[in-house]
Order: sequence, then structure tokens, then C-alpha cells
Amino acid sequence: MITEYAEKENTRKLYEEAFEDSKEFVDYYYSDKCLDNRMIVSVENGEIISMLHLNPYLVNLCGTRVLSYYVVAVATRKDHRHEGYMTRVFEKTFEILRKEHVPFVFLMPVDEAIYSWMGFETVCDFTMNRIPDYDKIRNEYDIFCIRDEAYIRRMNIEDELRLLDKGEVLPDTPVIMAKITDIVSFNAATGSSFFDEKDALKWMKEKKIYICEEV
Repeated sequence: MITEYAEKENTRKLYEEAFEDSKEFVDYYYSDKCLDNRMIVSVENGEIISMLHLNPYLVNLCGTRVLSYYVVAVATRKDHRHEGYMTRVFEKTFEILRKEHVPFVFLMPVDEAIYSWMGFETVCDFTMNRIPDYDKIRNEYDIFCIRDEAYIRRMNIEDELRLLDKGEVLPDTPVIMAKITDIVSFNAATGSSFFDEKDALKWMKEKKIYICEEV
């Protein structure tokens, strides 16, 4: 069964099996970021087999504020990998987000090939050097995460973890991939008339995008 999952702490075992993040980061992630994120999981006989998390962000999309999700914690139990579980989890996720009119989602892949066949495309590099001046971001970039109170609070916590060398483990050459999840709402937000997801993603690639390390 694939479902949106409310018992979030029960996914921690799979998270720790799949990822090398420090205990301090995982404690923070499950006590804070999981307060408002969503989890789509595959469950069999009460056991979590596969999962992904949707962490919400308000995004400025060329002047329009939209809700998007950062797809993270994509994992399948070692004894059930390459059995199609993750494909079905993503299919269910796309179905949910399309019904909710979420225009696009984004992620940071370990390997772009894992996601490209599902319609994700690389739209920008992941920015390691943060721009502290938010006005500069708003004036110079077309697409960026809006720094509301929760964003800034979490950014500060993650900065502290990084200073202690306890931050999230990132790929060696991080990039950001995006997928259009509802072309109608994407067109409405951007004033466009794209018929094809690839055309919309091509348009995104031509914009100045700022996705920084605090995501």
C-alpha cells in the first residue's frame, strides 16, 4: 500500500539505514523539519519498505508566490531495492501533487540518471556560497525560496550544525533538478501557455535560480 504517512518517527529507521547524516542532524530533522513536511511511503504488513519526504517551501516564481516541495529522503530498504517500490511511490506523489495543483517540485540528486527518466531535469547548480542580502536575491534572481520566519530559523540551526561538522551530507557536485507536477498551475503562475513539461523546464533553465545550502 502506498499512502501519505502520518507516523513520521516510524520512518527514522529507514532514514538512518539509507543516509550518512549525523545523529545531531537527524534529531533536528525529525524534531523540526518533520513538523510540517509530508511523507509518501510504501507499507507492507506494517513495515515501511520505501519512502520519500516532501519538505514545503514558498517559492518566488518570477514574481508569483507558489507552494513547492523539496523532495528529500528518497529511500528503499536494502532488501527490496530494484523491485519497483520507489517508482510507485513517485507515481503516487505526482498524482497527489497534480490534484493539489502544485506547479513543480525540486530535489538534489546523488545521481541525475536516477530521476531523469521520471521527468526531472537539472535546472541549476546548488549554491554553496550564500548571499546574505535578501534584497539582492529578490532583485537579481527570478526563482528563489522565500525567506519567511520558519526558513530563517531553520537556516540558523543548520548553520550551527555545519559549524560543528554535524550538518547534512551533500553530494560532491550538487545540482538542483526540477519536475513540473501540474502544467496548468505552472502556466497560471508564470503567465505562460506551455503544453509540454519539457518546454516549461527549458523556460526555467533560462531564468536566474537561487537555491542555496540552507535548503
